[in-house]
Amino acid sequence: AIEMVLVPTGSFDRGMEGEAFDEQPVRRIHLDAYLIDKYEVTVAQWGEYQQATGVQIPEWVLQNTVARQVHPITLVTWYDAQGFCQWAGKRLPTEAEWERAARCDDGRKYPWGDGLDAYRSNYFQSGDPFEGGLGTILNTNPVGYYDGSVREGYPTRDGSSPFGAHDMVGNVFEWTNDWYNPSYYTHSTDTNPQGPEKGVVKAVRGGSYAIDASHVRPTYRARDAPDFKGPDMGFRCASSVQAGTAVRTRSWGGVKRAPQAAQGETNHE
Repeated sequence: AIEMVLVPTGSFDRGMEGEAFDEQPVRRIHLDAYLIDKYEVTVAQWGEYQQATGVQIPEWVLQNTVARQVHPITLVTWYDAQGFCQWAGKRLPTEAEWERAARCDDGRKYPWGDGLDAYRSNYFQSGDPFEGGLGTILNTNPVGYYDGSVREGYPTRDGSSPFGAHDMVGNVFEWTNDWYNPSYYTHSTDTNPQGPEKGVVKAVRGGSYAIDASHVRPTYRARDAPDFKGPDMGFRCASSVQAGTAVRTRSWGGVKRAPQAAQGETNHE
């Protein structure tokens, strides 16, 4: 089974002052508890889906190498991503769910805190060992790469959010379920917002290995047509939690305290 993390019922301030106009106004959004994949869906997991369903993407051969099994699947459309999530008994996260899972509830700018850190995320010219890959398709990192361990001589720092979701910024952009509307934050509901009822493009989150540092933040709202596919576009799934579902997790207090331990580290730009 694909590992998921619990985001408990709660509220967070969606958006960011002083950034792009579509990230404002900042408003307090309330979300019911939900689960979100701990990692981006991998090539190996996509392979299982193809084997079980007979669905196949044309770019499969390019990605289905021994080395890439633990990298995120890319070159998938929104429809491809939705199909996988449905097959797995899940769904794509809403924009609000995605952002809260990445940022927690304390207004932080990045999943790990406030400063951009090249040892916690894979973005354009971040200096990670995968940057010299052959062709853009090879510039992703294995999911969960930035976990604080030394990887073949490369010292990573923990890039996960307080809820335990990895690679929420950088690596690959991720499809969300919502239609994108630049003024949605002005008129959306404050409780479990589901995005506009209709639209032309889907909201995409998280930045990627091909995106400059200024856009590698959880509040940045990108968008693409649902039939678009790109070498730096992937996804993860989410699912709602019914009241009373027995999901064991750290106490919320523990989640809130966890990032304090990392505050002493210096940031590497």
